[in-house]
Amino acid sequence: MALSTEVKALYDEGRISTRQMIRFLFGSGAYGFIARTDEFEYAGLIYKPFGLIEVSDINGGMGTTADGSFTLTLAESPNDGLTPAVLMQIENEDYRDRPVTVMDAHFHPDTGALLQVEIVARGYLDVISHEMDPETGFKLTAQCEGRQLDYSRKNGRYRNVADQRRRSSTDKFFEHAAKAGREEVFWGRKAGKT
Repeated sequence: MALSTEVKALYDEGRISTRQMIRFLFGSGAYGFIARTDEFEYAGLIYKPFGLIEVSDINGGMGTTADGSFTLTLAESPNDGLTPAVLMQIENEDYRDRPVTVMDAHFHPDTGALLQVEIVARGYLDVISHEMDPETGFKLTAQCEGRQLDYSRKNGRYRNVADQRRRSSTDKFFEHAAKAGREEVFWGRKAGKT
């Protein structure tokens, strides 16, 4: 997504206010978080304030080398109610292979009005590890796979005559496909013969 001219101009002036937003779509519903002190509603979802989720660099590449993977790290913060016991509740969620979207929300520095939301990364939550760090205490690290996985997934759909007619009423490419037979071919010698 290209930045709007207003956002570019404010970046050039060094006056833009950018806040990171993260949207999770778990089995129990959608959850949003934004790096600011108060809640924010965007696209029908209330984004709760956070300041503690660290997003790694987004891996990139071209062609078959692109992976788009990234990690999200959340450390305990007892002052904010994020105790290890609270963080462990993630294991009660259906999070595996669920979508996660990382966005930058650009606000006007004077009015506070939302100017643009830019998607930075999309992926799927893969594995969440729990560890005790001597410096930051207990933390969660979520490995996220890039959306490039979508290109390698099969959709399980098979083409047939009716399906082809929905696309083009005169196309008869699959007309005789259902009538094709199968023939079993034996390789090697038959059982029982020497």
